[in-house]
Amino acid sequence: MDINKMQDKIIAEFENLATAVNKFSYFRHLKKVSNESQPMDPVERNDQNLVTGCRRKVWVMAYKQDGRIFFKADSEHGITRGLVNLLLKVYSGHTVAAITNADLYFLHEIKLFNYLSASWMRDFLSVIQRIKSLAIVQHLNVAPERES
Repeated sequence: MDINKMQDKIIAEFENLATAVNKFSYFRHLKKVSNESQPMDPVERNDQNLVTGCRRKVWVMAYKQDGRIFFKADSEHGITRGLVNLLLKVYSGHTVAAITNADLYFLHEIKLFNYLSASWMRDFLSVIQRIKSLAIVQHLNVAPERES
C-alpha cells in the first residue's frame, strides 16, 4: 500500500473516535495500536538502535529488501509504541525516496498535535528523524552510526 493510502487508512481509524474525542479515548486508541506489532527481540533493543533525544526509550532498526526499506521498533511505554507504530505503518516497505519525501499529512488530520505535549512532540520528531536517517543509511548500504 502506498504511503498516502496508508495515511488515509489511519485517518479513517481515528475518525471513528470523532464522536467521543477526548484525550482518554485518543490515547486508548494509541495503546491499541501499540499492540499491533510484535516487540523487538531483546538483543535488538540495544544502544545502536536506541533513538536519542527521547524521554522514554525507543528503539528503531531498519533493513533493506528488494530495494525497499522496512523498519522494526519498540518502546517500553505503550503509548509511545503506538505513536511509533503509526509511523512504521506509513514508512515501512517503501523506497528511500518515498520515505524521505513523504508529507505526513495524517498527523494533522488525526489532530495528533492537539493531544501531545511539547516533550512528546520532540520525542515523536526524533523518531521521524531516526527513521529517515536509517532509510538513507540502508539505501546507501553503509553501517549506521550512533546519533549524537
